[in-house]
Amino acid sequence: MSAKSRLSLATVAPIFPRFVLAAFLPLIPAAASPAELPPGCYISTGDNHWLASSLPIDSASSIAASFEFLGRLGIRRVYWRGLQEAAWLETVVIQEENCRYAGFWRWARQLYADVDPDRLAVEAARRHGMEIWGVSALFDWGSAADTPCSGDFPYAAESRLRAAHPEWVPVDRRVILRQGGPIELAYPEARSALVDLHRRLMERWGYDGLLFMTYAENYSTRFQDEFGYAPTIMTEFKRRTGLDMAAGPFTRTASRFDWYALRGEYVTTYLRELKASLPAGGRRLGIFINPQQPHFPQPWNVPELMLTGGHVYFDLETWAKEGLMDRFVVYGYCHPEMQKRAANNCLWMVRNTESRVGVLTSSPSDKGWTTFRDQGAEVVSALHDEGQYLERFGLPEGMKEALDSPDDMGRLAALWRVAREKAKATVQDIAPSAEHRNPLVRRASLLALGKTKDPAAVALLEKGLADTEGCVRSMAAQELRDISGPQSAARLLECVDRHGNHPLNEVVVVTLSRMRPTPLEELKTVAREHANPVVRQVAMRALTFMPRADLVPHYAAALGDADRYVRFAAAQGLGAVRRCPEAVEALITATRHEDPVVSDRAATSLGLIAERKEPDVEPLRERMWVALRELYAKLGDGCARADADWGYRPIGNALLKLGEPGEKILRGFMDQDRDRRLAEQAWKSLYIRQDNGRFSEVTEAENDEAFRHRPAWLDAAPAPKP
Repeated sequence: MSAKSRLSLATVAPIFPRFVLAAFLPLIPAAASPAELPPGCYISTGDNHWLASSLPIDSASSIAASFEFLGRLGIRRVYWRGLQEAAWLETVVIQEENCRYAGFWRWARQLYADVDPDRLAVEAARRHGMEIWGVSALFDWGSAADTPCSGDFPYAAESRLRAAHPEWVPVDRRVILRQGGPIELAYPEARSALVDLHRRLMERWGYDGLLFMTYAENYSTRFQDEFGYAPTIMTEFKRRTGLDMAAGPFTRTASRFDWYALRGEYVTTYLRELKASLPAGGRRLGIFINPQQPHFPQPWNVPELMLTGGHVYFDLETWAKEGLMDRFVVYGYCHPEMQKRAANNCLWMVRNTESRVGVLTSSPSDKGWTTFRDQGAEVVSALHDEGQYLERFGLPEGMKEALDSPDDMGRLAALWRVAREKAKATVQDIAPSAEHRNPLVRRASLLALGKTKDPAAVALLEKGLADTEGCVRSMAAQELRDISGPQSAARLLECVDRHGNHPLNEVVVVTLSRMRPTPLEELKTVAREHANPVVRQVAMRALTFMPRADLVPHYAAALGDADRYVRFAAAQGLGAVRRCPEAVEALITATRHEDPVVSDRAATSLGLIAERKEPDVEPLRERMWVALRELYAKLGDGCARADADWGYRPIGNALLKLGEPGEKILRGFMDQDRDRRLAEQAWKSLYIRQDNGRFSEVTEAENDEAFRHRPAWLDAAPAPKP
């Protein structure tokens, strides 16, 4: 083993065992006084562009108003995740078969083409004397279509850098399974492609620095050491240690930690190459730190603590000493004391270097951060809407809140207090703010109007649906959930017809489903007859929140709609209707639909019904598995369907939910030796189980057992075609 590899064993120990060093923290020279360290904030732009209730950043006016607002609060550094969104849009291949997420990506493309939000954000930051860093992904570049995600299969999108270079995708030890998310940095060409992409985007907008997130948003990893065995990594590991990872277990002198450290060396090389290539004015790099395991990537923001980027050792000490990392920002989503301990240890680590430490928090004004500010740490807020900012930062000194304040900040604070039901106001008190020049004030006034529950507010809310700003229209749509009039549903659908985009549509779907009385007849008519497919989509999606047996004929008829998303929503709605044989009959028929999006969603819905084991539909159980068997059989060799690479997941999962009959069908497909694709997919359905919305965790021993069931003929070279 080389000296470098042996050294990795000594350096791989996590930061946490150094808790004792916290006693010496008063000895660390402060990088700057608290007065020199105004607060920063993190804006996850893709989330803001999805959620209409977040701080608005979807137009020139809303970006200008939001940055002025942040500047008035004293924020002087913004971490802007738009760099990741732009990097994805530069390279992404959208899976149009994922209706909901494809709609988001179309909206994002339009937004970047028409508004150019990253350029506007940088310009606004400059006007207010702020630094602005672009936030991008270290390990998240989308996933293959059969990767489990938060919604339905297929996974929504994958970078062309992965899709066009499958050798750059991390693989398992047997080089059979592929990880969702990362690009393997062991390949110089892959590093070069990512360096070039980030250099171009950093130059395009002139960010002051680049900060990396290190998780990947997918559920593909089933146990922590499943992926990371690229042939180039295994070759180098064998050269250093003598161990062939494909053939034997790790040993004391060729350990897992040596492997983690080797993978981390490629990250360090990438950072060196990236930093050297960046424009001189934006050559600063930063990274979010995992508070639980600081030397490893972050877990995704879900309850399970899976390191979705993989087990890759981050040599933080080298990054600080070499000046590769200018800023280490300790993430939250953990017990506060754990985050503080990680921050303490990072402060110790960066002593006598130019690197700085920050902490990401939703409680930036908490007194517990005072000692960190005193030691030179930056407190970075991660907040949702303007109300949270006002609650946790407070108004500028000397300013008072008032509904008629001539200062936007004072008026905003008063409106948000009403919106949070911490103060009361009448419709007449609030109404003037609904005409205010500032879009943040207008949308806050609509939120406050909704909380009055006064029918007199309805006219103002409906008027807000015609506002020039999308963030105001969406807030008006949101507030009509709890207070509405006889024309409100029609006004909402007219707004979608004129302005329909992803965030507005998402709000209106929920609002229409919650309005009381429910505009049921209007939704049925619109879903069936409206000329605009986007309006039909919204109406049908709202109806899926009303899983009633008397709606089954409407769902069934909508399976023949000209628009794919309407058809998909109808199949989804049928699966939610309980104890209804007619719904099952319609879904069985839909498994034969020519559009795989419809047939696969019908399979998913049948699986959900089967899982509920409702006595009313038990007589149809055999017909369900027969229909699913016929559908799965279409995915074999030569399949030209749009779901050829991913349909086995939803259909196979539906068969598994049928219990023993479904498993028997899959086993039959796996055990035959005529159709390679069908056998491979059936083996995965049975033994490499993956469902959406959760990690399908197994142990390494269970994974080894799964591979023992893999048909041997699948690993043999295919017979040459005559």
